[in-house]
Amino acid sequence: MQQIAIQEVDLKNLYSNVLAGRLPLGTADPTEVLVNHAYALLGSKKLHIHFQEFEGYLYYLVVESKWMSSLIGLPIPFTRVFPGGPDHQGDGIYRLEANSFIAALVVEGGSLRLLCNTPEVLQDYLLGIGLPTIDLKPQSGESLTSIYEGIQGLSSKAARYLMRASMGLLLLASTAFVGVHAAQAMKDSDEELNLTIKTVEDDLNKELDKLNVQQPLARQIARIQKVSATVVRAGGWIETYTLKDEKKETFELVLPSWVSPDYVDSLGQDVVTDLRDLEGLLTVRKKAKEK
Repeated sequence: MQQIAIQEVDLKNLYSNVLAGRLPLGTADPTEVLVNHAYALLGSKKLHIHFQEFEGYLYYLVVESKWMSSLIGLPIPFTRVFPGGPDHQGDGIYRLEANSFIAALVVEGGSLRLLCNTPEVLQDYLLGIGLPTIDLKPQSGESLTSIYEGIQGLSSKAARYLMRASMGLLLLASTAFVGVHAAQAMKDSDEELNLTIKTVEDDLNKELDKLNVQQPLARQIARIQKVSATVVRAGGWIETYTLKDEKKETFELVLPSWVSPDYVDSLGQDVVTDLRDLEGLLTVRKKAKEK
């Protein structure tokens, strides 16, 4: 009896900390997009996740791994009721009930939200939503997947890819203007282990500062790299980009709507944002100044 009580407390703690939602599915790796999103909300990349791609969106459950420590392999019924899932029955309240709590996934108009509280608190609220209720069996569903080790590999791979792409640009600039010293510094940096995209960006910007040349190509390379690295870190993409005569820069970028203001601020002044609510996307535009 004591073991059952402890297990139910663990379940309540788990469902009280699970986040559910959807994100627009662009060209970026869905795991990286989800991890970046969860990191912005939870401040951790030690996560357990489940996601499903359906009609241009990424539907997900995510929770910090510490809440799964005693529940590894636990089937989560909500994993089967995402839009496009095998047990999805349209908009509704997908409910899992225990003695001391109710956990409910509210699916409405494609959006998801997971609620968990005591029956006394949650029951009346759920009735007021006005959606049909579908009761779930606790033993059904898939378990959440730990992605900490996997995302470390993905981050390292992405960082090295960005580093090598940036090295190609730096080799061009350094060979043309200042010899091989900056290029050798970047080669040494590439050989370090456990790189992250942010580390790569910081290292590259430092090396570009060290070049300190008054050549247009070097300055153009620095600017293009900064914009592209910001977009990569945010999990977005570049629709258009033009840079003429150094100062005539125009672009249209698409970022996830959850990005923090510092992403947009890093793109410089004179940018205009347009939130596309239905898609969960943020369009960032910059037009060249007219003289």
